[in-house]
Amino acid sequence: MAQLPPGIYLITSFTRDQWYRAFIFVLTFMLYVSFHLSRKPISIVKGELHKHCAIPQDTELINYKKYANRQPMEEPCNKSSSGWEPFDKSNYKELLGALDYSFLCAYAVGMYLSGIIGERLPIRYYLTGGMFASGLFTAMFGLGYFYNIHNLWFYIAAQ
Repeated sequence: MAQLPPGIYLITSFTRDQWYRAFIFVLTFMLYVSFHLSRKPISIVKGELHKHCAIPQDTELINYKKYANRQPMEEPCNKSSSGWEPFDKSNYKELLGALDYSFLCAYAVGMYLSGIIGERLPIRYYLTGGMFASGLFTAMFGLGYFYNIHNLWFYIAAQ
């Protein structure tokens, strides 16, 4: 009988229990990676929700400085590229503040409730549910872009 190739021999040398443990380890690691990647979505998204556009006089000065430095000129900002509706209006600071406020309130209430729930549930169910919920709400926030959602309450609920 021919000898097995080294890769196949390596795969068959592990028991079912060892494969299960390795799978759980990789799955937990990937969930923690995705959990930590989703911890600051608001601070990353704020720059796109309201782009800081200069007024026309400043735009001309900026373009002149870029020309003087021989840098390629960018198109001046216009109303259509000044942000994501409803954050493109003059009250954008209040709207972004409402997003921050809703995030911090949800965080405070969630920390209180997670302490109560965490004491009563087994840790593996608690962590699994928390990670999936975090991923779900982070994905909801990102879906606002793909489905062209321009409603402030959607973003507040996604917090």
